[in-house]
Amino acid sequence: MASLLPLTGTMGMSRAKHLLRRSTYNITKARLDAFAGMTVDQAVDALFIDHPLTMDEPLDYITGQPFINSGIASQLGSSAQESTVISWWLNEAFSDLSIKSKITFFLHQYFVVDLNTEGANRAFDYLALLRFYAYGSYKTLARKMVLDNAMLRYLDGDSNTVSNPNENFAREFLELFTIGKGPQIGEGNYTNYTEDDIVIASRLLSGWNDSDRPTPPDNAYIDLDTGLQAGFPDYNKHNPDDKVFSSAFGNITIPGAVNTSDMDRELNDFVDMIFNQTETAKAICRRLYRYFVRASISSTVESQIITPLANTMRNNNYSLEITLKQLLKSQHFYDEDDSTVGDHIIGGIIKNPIELLFPTMTFFQIGIPDVYTDTKEHYNEWYFQSVIDTIFNQASLSVLSPDAVAGYPAYYQEPGYDRNWINASSMVARYKIPEMFITGNRILKGGDLAIGVQIDLVDFLENGGIISNAFIAETIVTELTDYLFAHPVSAERYNYFLNEVFLEGAPSFDWTLDWVEYQNTGDDAAVRIPLESLFKALLYSQEYQMM
Repeated sequence: MASLLPLTGTMGMSRAKHLLRRSTYNITKARLDAFAGMTVDQAVDALFIDHPLTMDEPLDYITGQPFINSGIASQLGSSAQESTVISWWLNEAFSDLSIKSKITFFLHQYFVVDLNTEGANRAFDYLALLRFYAYGSYKTLARKMVLDNAMLRYLDGDSNTVSNPNENFAREFLELFTIGKGPQIGEGNYTNYTEDDIVIASRLLSGWNDSDRPTPPDNAYIDLDTGLQAGFPDYNKHNPDDKVFSSAFGNITIPGAVNTSDMDRELNDFVDMIFNQTETAKAICRRLYRYFVRASISSTVESQIITPLANTMRNNNYSLEITLKQLLKSQHFYDEDDSTVGDHIIGGIIKNPIELLFPTMTFFQIGIPDVYTDTKEHYNEWYFQSVIDTIFNQASLSVLSPDAVAGYPAYYQEPGYDRNWINASSMVARYKIPEMFITGNRILKGGDLAIGVQIDLVDFLENGGIISNAFIAETIVTELTDYLFAHPVSAERYNYFLNEVFLEGAPSFDWTLDWVEYQNTGDDAAVRIPLESLFKALLYSQEYQMM
């Protein structure tokens, strides 16, 4: 039996690790300890407390000045401006103590735009739109996405006119953004909509133009709800006919707009029509489930989790916050609704590269170049050259720039789903992360190019406040594996990390003597090597690749 009934009682460490890994990129020992002492209600509610951005907008690393909303022109080229916006978002995700960045990336996966091609202003506004509705209504976000400038350009919505119809956006709005196809039951009939519905929808969506930010910013189309730049209607390019949809939508007729202002009403009718379908909420909840819980959805999960969760969503105007809180507080999320606790869900998803990199850095207290004092190193050398170009791209994540409109294969491609993060090329990148942290070099790119960060494991052990007794080898291995892995390690695996990797077959007292010697002399050579070996082995392990 699968149950959405709320889980009661104190979190404990196992649940705290599970919740934080699935909901945030910022994981520290202090946060794990704090969440372990909370009730489930308190822990989930804490994740939805909104934290302000560390920076309202990115800085030009040549001038050191903000360049999106400040009115100060950037001296960066267009490509560098776009990568700086992406780097800015990554830094906010790295710093975010809430669930908002995780939800934002979820929304990006389904409202896909390639932010490397749409210009810095459009990229920034697109991310701001996702963030604005991360706790809000998915339905309202879908409506706003029709007029998002990056989306209008990415899926050719701005070129869809009465005289030159373009079906790209209408097709993806139905198939990917909202209701989904459903099983094909006939030629051009996908159960939830038909090919004819796509044609009709493209006519309804005609006549919307993208808008550039003017200088000075007068006559701009600003969305009154979000304060963001948005597209605008042009009735001369709009198809004014009534739109008659198929039996999948009850043969509903949406009256054509009679003027420019009426195009908003027509668009609202269209969005209402789609979101009034029961299957729309189910499609969204399946995506939430695969992102936050696990890839496979059994018939039991479909009937006992997805269906009631979709009812919650529909009854609450498609609120992501209300829906997610019900899921994240449920017995099912913690895999405590059957006889074997934690055997299917906890530790059951392969981490994407962001989930692998950022929590490693926050747990091991690896600092990054300061955005104000080392602006170029922060944006260009660390986030762009090291994180985006070296680590993420080599690990099969073109971050905020997926190869296909369907998004990243790990979130849509059956039957592998999250297993798509692991392949012959991506494994090398994942396994080189600890070595890059130790050496401080971009090993994947060859040579001795600096990545901009480096870990001092001796200092971490001595001053990080993580290990309760650095003199005892068993304590070091026990506490690190307890915090880093989803499940307790077996005796065999514990012996491997302790005796084969860390001690290399020597008695554990040898470590104590080496640590005492380091404390007395300051010479860390004898303790640094085993610590680096353990660090690499823990991060290489299959246990650490899972969450």
